[in-house]
Amino acid sequence: TTLFRSFFLSFYYLKENFMEVDMHIHTIESDGTYTPEEIIVRAIKNNVIALAITDHDTVSGVEKGKEIADKYGMEFIKGIEISCNEDNLEIHILGYFLNLDDKKFLSELDELEKARDKRNRKIIEKFEKIGIIIDIEELKSFAPGKIISRLHFANYLLEKGIVSSKNEAFSKYLGNGGLTYVPKENFPPERAVRMIKENGGFVSLAHPKLITLNDEVLNNLIVRLKECGLDALETQYSSFTKLEKQKYKRFAKKYGLLITGGSDFHGENREGVDLGDAGLEYSQFEKIKKYLKR
Repeated sequence: TTLFRSFFLSFYYLKENFMEVDMHIHTIESDGTYTPEEIIVRAIKNNVIALAITDHDTVSGVEKGKEIADKYGMEFIKGIEISCNEDNLEIHILGYFLNLDDKKFLSELDELEKARDKRNRKIIEKFEKIGIIIDIEELKSFAPGKIISRLHFANYLLEKGIVSSKNEAFSKYLGNGGLTYVPKENFPPERAVRMIKENGGFVSLAHPKLITLNDEVLNNLIVRLKECGLDALETQYSSFTKLEKQKYKRFAKKYGLLITGGSDFHGENREGVDLGDAGLEYSQFEKIKKYLKR
C-alpha cells in the first residue's frame, strides 16, 4: 500500500483539485451505475489511493469492493450511507470501518430494506391513482442491485417519455411536494448514529448544506447527534464552494468533530461528478485512523 501511494503521489499535480481519499461513493448496489470493480479501476485512473463504498442503506457491494481493492493494492474502507428523516428534512448518516460480521447491524439493515420496499409500493399506488402504471418488474431492471430508489423511478419515467428530465421527475412527481411523493418511514438520525457506533464504526454527518440552510437547525442537529456518538462532519463535498467548505470546517471545529469528504459519485446518475473530485488529503485521513486507534 505504501508503494502504491508513493507511485500515485508523483501524479499529484496532474489533476486539478486532486483528492487522495474519496469517502463517499455509490455503486449499482444502490443508485450508482458502476460496479465495485469499475469503481476501483476508475479511482486508480483518477489517482485516488483510498476510498469507501457508501451505498444507501446496504452493504451488498462492500465485500466485493474490498476484494477488488485488495487485488489492486488500494486502501479500502467498508462504508454505508443511512437515509434518515425528521421534520421534512432528509438527513444522511455516513458510517465507516464497519464490522460486517455484526448480525444485529445486518438485521437492522434488513428492516431498512423492508421499509424502503413498503415506501416504493406506496409510490407505485400513487402513480396508479393519477393514471400512470409502473411495471414493477421493468422498474427492477433499472436497479441491478438490492435497492430501488427514487432515482430509479426517475430513470424509468424518463425512459417511458413521461418526463423530459430527471429534474422534472423529482419536481413534478418524486420530490417533496410532488404528486407521488411518499415520506420515508420515520427513521431518526440518532438511531443511525447509534447503529454505527454499536457496530464499532466511525460516524459522519453527510453534506450538511443539503440538509438545511438554517444554521440554527444544523447546530441543534449536530449537538444532538454528538451526544449519540457523532465523530465527524462531511465538510469536503463535490458541490460545495470553497467558502462553504470553510464554513462547515468551522462547524466541525466548534463541536470538536473530525472532517470527512467525498465526491458522492453515482456514475451516470449524477452528471459532472467524478471520483476524487472531493475528499481528503491522505494526511487528513490519517487523523481519522489515529482517532480510531485511540
